[in-house]
Amino acid sequence: MESTVNLRIEVPANLENLLKERAHQAGVPVESFVLQSVTERLAESEPTIVATNKEDFNLWLRKWADRFPKLEHPVDDSRESIYAGRGE
Repeated sequence: MESTVNLRIEVPANLENLLKERAHQAGVPVESFVLQSVTERLAESEPTIVATNKEDFNLWLRKWADRFPKLEHPVDDSRESIYAGRGE
C-alpha cells in the first residue's frame, strides 16, 4: 500500500471558496479535488516515455495509473449501470 503524508497549506479565502465550489460541482470532498488537481498538474510536467517494447509500455502504464487516487470502495462500471435510465 502506498504511504501518505499530511500536508498543510494556507490559501486565501477566495481560493478556498473556489476550491470548495469546484469540489461540490464535481461531487467529491475538497481534499480529493485538490489531490486530483495537483496530480494532474504534476503529470503535465513529467517527461513522456516512448514505449518501444513491452517492458517500457508496462512502466509507462504503471506511472500513468499511479497519477490517480486509489478508490477505497468498489465501483459499478457495468454496461447496465452506465446506461441505466437511457431507454436501452
